[in-house]
Amino acid sequence: MYQPTSDQTSFFEPRFYLADYLPENDWSFIFREKIWPIIDEEKFRHLYQEEGGAPNKSIKLKLSLLIFMSWEKMTWRTTEIMFERRLDWINATCSQLGDKPIDHTTLHKFYSQLENDESAYQLFADLTNAFIDECQLSKSKQRTDSFFMRGWLAILSRYGLFKETIRTFLMVLRKHQFVLYEKISVDLSKDYLKDNFDLTEKDKENARGKTKEMAHDLFLLKSAFENHDHIKGYDTFKTLIKIFEQQCKVKENENTDLDKDVIVKESQPNNEQEDIQGESATTTDTKGERSRKTQENKTDQCDPDTQVTRDKNAEKNKDLVVKGEKSENQNESFPVEIREKPQGDKIISSPHNTDAEYTRKRKQTVVGHHAFVTETCDPNNPFQMVTDVNLEKATHADSKEIFEIERRLKKNNLKPNDLYGDAGFVNGESILQSKKNGINLEGPSSGRSQSIENHEKKNRPLDVADFDVLIDEQTKKLTVIACPAGLCPKDQKLSKKTGKILVHFISSDCIACKHCSRCPVKIGARITTLMINETQYAGAVRHHRYMEDSEYRKECAVRSGAESLVNEIANAHGSRTSNHKTEKRSRLQLLFSAISCNVKRYIRYNQEQGEFCVENTIT
Repeated sequence: MYQPTSDQTSFFEPRFYLADYLPENDWSFIFREKIWPIIDEEKFRHLYQEEGGAPNKSIKLKLSLLIFMSWEKMTWRTTEIMFERRLDWINATCSQLGDKPIDHTTLHKFYSQLENDESAYQLFADLTNAFIDECQLSKSKQRTDSFFMRGWLAILSRYGLFKETIRTFLMVLRKHQFVLYEKISVDLSKDYLKDNFDLTEKDKENARGKTKEMAHDLFLLKSAFENHDHIKGYDTFKTLIKIFEQQCKVKENENTDLDKDVIVKESQPNNEQEDIQGESATTTDTKGERSRKTQENKTDQCDPDTQVTRDKNAEKNKDLVVKGEKSENQNESFPVEIREKPQGDKIISSPHNTDAEYTRKRKQTVVGHHAFVTETCDPNNPFQMVTDVNLEKATHADSKEIFEIERRLKKNNLKPNDLYGDAGFVNGESILQSKKNGINLEGPSSGRSQSIENHEKKNRPLDVADFDVLIDEQTKKLTVIACPAGLCPKDQKLSKKTGKILVHFISSDCIACKHCSRCPVKIGARITTLMINETQYAGAVRHHRYMEDSEYRKECAVRSGAESLVNEIANAHGSRTSNHKTEKRSRLQLLFSAISCNVKRYIRYNQEQGEFCVENTIT
């Protein structure tokens, strides 16, 4: 049940009970008097029932603890323990000495509620706007950058991926379906749940062969349970299926039905006993099994009632079909082969974090997510404020995210006049689209060499920016006036197929031109063609400006300050590595890192100003 935080004060608060213990300008007093009141609990009210149930813990308290946890890179349990021991935390949250501490599970559940909700981002936007307005910070100039948030599990080879995928599924199977686990584990190539488990194969010569064995185990588990009523719904089994389909394939012209030891078809058990018997996934009869069955048959012959009961149970479980016998030379001929390269739009790199994707940037390899951060960068500001954060999949490009960054800044009333980014964010399309949004996107254009020495060479390759072009201010239509040699085009028209303007020159003139080998045109027998559009031209013009204008390069150098922001968010506030298994929770982790970063900067600014002290809070 929703219950707002009470404003009632108590003499057991640290500022009264231990008035001289904390310094006069301690950060907790600034948080208590300036940040605590602007946390709007009403925006989180929809997370709770209006009536019925126990009253919720203070929302302000839980949000504050999440901020402190990101500020000091603490775990859930550490946060719980420190809250009842830190006087500054108790003072900052208007709590009393001796209050019952908030349990770490309560804090984690609240965090999970925010996972699918926009309230946390709205808190970030509200606090940011409040800090900017109070400190009179300029938001006209901003800069943006990105970094990779690594997944919490290390990069796995195929050997480790197959082994860990099977192990996680078998752990769940053993817990919920122990009978099935015992029967299927007999036919697996190894005991995946043994104590001395290792994700790396020390003997590299045997690694390939053992990887093939595990690929067959994946196929065996997939075939055994893909039609099972309950097991096919397990998340670990769904992950196993996806990994098998991405990494492996069944050999063509193979009689896979005969190679399968077990096929479990869909069944609807009537009671618990039928459920256990109907969900069996038997494989081969080992010598021990044959001996046990022989003994049971002898017992049944002596006990007619037992035989009748077992006959009835056998009729109820016709869904269990055992086909073929396991070959003794099964390891020599597998019905499964491993793909040369994984197939699929979203390749799973870890069974524990299926949202984390693998990507490579130069020599850096990452399994995780792509984080984006934006902050103000006006040199007249006493300090800078983080204005936007977001987390996407690792393969998400900077050039795609720049449009979303501008949309969020505009929505939260934080839109800048000038936005600085590196070459990953800036291209012809993003330059023109940003201009439509009323934002000047500044920085070097992507896809081109950033070498000033090469650009200044007289024999450098020419591009479309070297042509004389006229752009109509109203229609934004582009018209080529002349080539770098001063030759006028024969004609030009818009191609309906490519959407580009086809500019034609006379081939004989182009062949005789001294710039022929450097020109970007395509020379034909009679006609020479230049393909150009507005985005291509805008990117080329930006590249020329950045290479030729030293003052503009100095202006764009302000973007490099975003790297210090990345270092602060990623390392000082613990967002370099994700602490969670899903992308949504990892995004929430990044968001609270940004909130704690802003809170820390705001408090430090107030401490430096020296205008806020403890006396103002007690009167």
